[in-house]
Amino acid sequence: MKVKPSRHDRASFIAYAFAIIMVVVALSPFIYVVLTALKQPEQIYNPSEIIPTHVTLENFKGVLFHSRFLRYFANSIFITLVTMLISMVLAVLAAYGLTRYRLFGADTIKLTVLMTRMFPGILLCLPFYIIMKHLGLIDSYVGLVAMYISFTLPFAIWNLCATFSQLPWELEEAALIDGCTRFSAFFRVMIHVAKPGLMVTALFSFMNTWDEYMFAMVFINTTVKKTLQVGMKDFIGQYSTDWGLLMAAVTLSLIPVFIFFAVVQKHLVIGLSAGAVKG
Repeated sequence: MKVKPSRHDRASFIAYAFAIIMVVVALSPFIYVVLTALKQPEQIYNPSEIIPTHVTLENFKGVLFHSRFLRYFANSIFITLVTMLISMVLAVLAAYGLTRYRLFGADTIKLTVLMTRMFPGILLCLPFYIIMKHLGLIDSYVGLVAMYISFTLPFAIWNLCATFSQLPWELEEAALIDGCTRFSAFFRVMIHVAKPGLMVTALFSFMNTWDEYMFAMVFINTTVKKTLQVGMKDFIGQYSTDWGLLMAAVTLSLIPVFIFFAVVQKHLVIGLSAGAVKG
């Protein structure tokens, strides 16, 4: 006797099928990039050979040992980490002060901070260039990091304000009663409880800086100071593009993002699970 599928079963099947389709669509560009990086030159320009018949690592060897990729990679890592650390420190202090203290005009300050995100980066490129030129920060990491912070800091402050505002006051009051100072209660209790929000904000700051192209292209002129996103243009010539090397460089450039996301996800799961346990 055949059992007729229930409405719940059909809905579950449709939901799973839709989720699988969305995953395939999202992963297709990345898979294509990796497969292209593993192809030999004659296979890359053959549209019928989507999957490489002869896998080669020559493209990765060329990127790592016969180009400035590692130098660009180190530049991007340095700029991204410095930007993320400074943004997070300033954002944590600002968000904590705006939400845990009774400051006059705190809501106005938060709204003003959020409004700075209304302006697109292309609109601010010329004013930034004029300011940085007068300060002598053109073609310097300091100027580039300062610009990146100006873009990541507003969102970080706003996001952490929402995080701290949801934390109960009783946690901090209990720490103060147990003998903690305001400073130690902040670091021992509030930072630990707010870890999920901190990790999400850090991930945004990391990805926003790592993927940035326009400002790095405009404000960095020296070849050895280029970031990875700008440096990958070396594989694009005036009349031709070395797609094998370019796709290998793109694949390698995604590794830090995957690693950082894996670390953040781990802390998110631990933080959320710890907050959901009673007792």
